[in-house]
Amino acid sequence: MKAPGPRGHWLLGSLAEIQRDMPGVLSRVARDHGGVSRIRVGPTAMYLIADGEVIVDLLTHRAGELRKSSRTRWALGGHLGDGLITLEGVQHRWHRRLVQPVMHTRSIAAQADTMVTLAESRVASWADGSTVDILAEMQDLALRIVCAALFHVDTVEETERFVAAVHAFAASLNVVLRRAFPIPGWLPTSGNRLRRRTVGAVDDLAYDLIRRRRRWPGEDLLSLLVLASDADGGPALSDREVRDELMTMFFAGHETSAATLTWSLYLLAQHPSIADDLRAEIAALGVTRVDLADLTRLPLLGQVVAETLRLYPPAWVFDRSPRRALAVGGYRIPRGANVLLSPWVVQRDPQVWDDPDAFRPSRFAGGANPPRSAYLPFGDGPRMCVGNRFAESEIRIVLATLLPRVDLSLVEGQTVQPEGDATLRPRGGLRMVVHRRRRATSATTAENRQS
Repeated sequence: MKAPGPRGHWLLGSLAEIQRDMPGVLSRVARDHGGVSRIRVGPTAMYLIADGEVIVDLLTHRAGELRKSSRTRWALGGHLGDGLITLEGVQHRWHRRLVQPVMHTRSIAAQADTMVTLAESRVASWADGSTVDILAEMQDLALRIVCAALFHVDTVEETERFVAAVHAFAASLNVVLRRAFPIPGWLPTSGNRLRRRTVGAVDDLAYDLIRRRRRWPGEDLLSLLVLASDADGGPALSDREVRDELMTMFFAGHETSAATLTWSLYLLAQHPSIADDLRAEIAALGVTRVDLADLTRLPLLGQVVAETLRLYPPAWVFDRSPRRALAVGGYRIPRGANVLLSPWVVQRDPQVWDDPDAFRPSRFAGGANPPRSAYLPFGDGPRMCVGNRFAESEIRIVLATLLPRVDLSLVEGQTVQPEGDATLRPRGGLRMVVHRRRRATSATTAENRQS
């Protein structure tokens, strides 16, 4: 049976609406047509899965029946190569076994002090009363954190070269992701020329670092990646494979954290009483710098981050293609079709969540866990985000560093609309006004940690 869906334009279907507001389109289609629907886009069709139980089943029990869509592999492969996002089957499982230990809690703890230092430096650069684009600020901060975590370089100049190169690399990848239809890489379009230029610049820097870590391993995550070996005796990663995983970590790592930090600050600005309660919780620690161990003593902070991830999941939609025709929810989905799985829709489902569009961190109070099928901010199954713990820890540490130092208020008159790029972020940025806070005097960190 054919899945229901909007009629759309006689020729273009829902293409124009999707280009204007894809998150809004998915929400409306799910509301009007149910858990499995068909959206026509020009000569092709996409299938939206908006039923959390079906999504979990597809990502776990039926994962082998699906693969990354050809669109995703085409869009990402030219920049990221063959990393965890684009690999399939045996290669994906092998890379995951090698990469996952790099994201171990011990590795995160080793980076916590650097996260705090970079967040302190960022907030210190904001003048009292100034207006800043918080999205751009958080993107730059998150990129510097992931650069510091992945590799330690000797000079500020080298760090700045890498940061500038990766910013340009990420911007050119988003140009590709916004294309309605694939454009062959050999065509001399401005986007393709930009891709070749930015990928080449990052590759020059990345391969130089990889060669140096082969000779002189350090304490950074790149060294762990270079030295990673399969517990089953398989080979280590080649330079090309390390490069591809490095680019995947750069892009996925900083985009995810930056988007969630931006939405967290947006929501807290709209709910100042929750922000004040959160500042009081942080102050009660009695320390001047938080570390990874402190996060267990900040339950409200964890609830705020969890609720932000519910309302604005960074992995807001991901796609798969059936290896053969599938029956899903009583409907037939043909082989090779583009199937969209959307946490953005599922996590605002009024049949699961009371007042789903409201910001209520208390939903997660007391260790409350929503049903697995209702909360999928990092996906599920064998392709679940390998860096989710790193990202969540980073987001909490940065918020716990920023909030005691500044109040951020929204610039009046701006329209804040989610835009669906690689992550879900505010269209056109998010302008906020900085108001410096006078921090309460406290005993030294060392004295408080001994008490």
